[in-house]
Amino acid sequence: MTIKVDLLPTEKRGFQIDPLVIVLFVFVVATSGAFYYYGQTLEQQIKKIDEQRVVVEAEIKQCETAKKAIEKEREKLAKLEQQFQLVKSLMHDPLKYANLMSEVGSLLPDSVYIDNLNIDPGPNNISFSGTASGALPLSIVAATMKNFNESAYFDGTVLQSCTRKGKDNEDSFSFAMTIHFDPNAATDKPPGTKDAAGTQSAPVSPPVDAAPTTTDTSPASATPSPAATP
Repeated sequence: MTIKVDLLPTEKRGFQIDPLVIVLFVFVVATSGAFYYYGQTLEQQIKKIDEQRVVVEAEIKQCETAKKAIEKEREKLAKLEQQFQLVKSLMHDPLKYANLMSEVGSLLPDSVYIDNLNIDPGPNNISFSGTASGALPLSIVAATMKNFNESAYFDGTVLQSCTRKGKDNEDSFSFAMTIHFDPNAATDKPPGTKDAAGTQSAPVSPPVDAAPTTTDTSPASATPSPAATP
């Protein structure tokens, strides 16, 4: 049996790296750098958007403040428009309103005191509230309505409210009325003119009451009827 021994020096191999590992390392480094750059870009965009949001919120607050101011100015403008229309109507037709005020003053009883009076030229209405005091305040309120209904200027008197407010021995009622007026009559007719329907109703009643007297004085009525003899 023989043994062979190789005494020649063997070649030593150095450390070797797989090329695939190098490729993967380069890819990871490049990807990390790209993500870092992308993250920095996103942070800058977020800062810009946040700054824009702050600016937009400030503009919204300014717009809300301006909107409130605009609404207040619109309300003032509407009130001025109403006042302008009232002054315009008063300027173009002063006689009508002067006659109306004079007629209202003449129709109110002495024990009625007006607290406020409004003239609405749109529906041609007069509304006022006041106080009636005296021995019979409700009768005074009814007399006030009757006076307005008999005037040639007014019709359709409506009693809106009537409340007792007297204290102790004082007896008084607060009331409110709405009355429609005729603008043509207020312009053409002088104050104190009575309604034509009210003036014609008075002379119609006497002939009805006088009718039995004419039948009683006739000869036929003086002669007794046969059925009446015992």
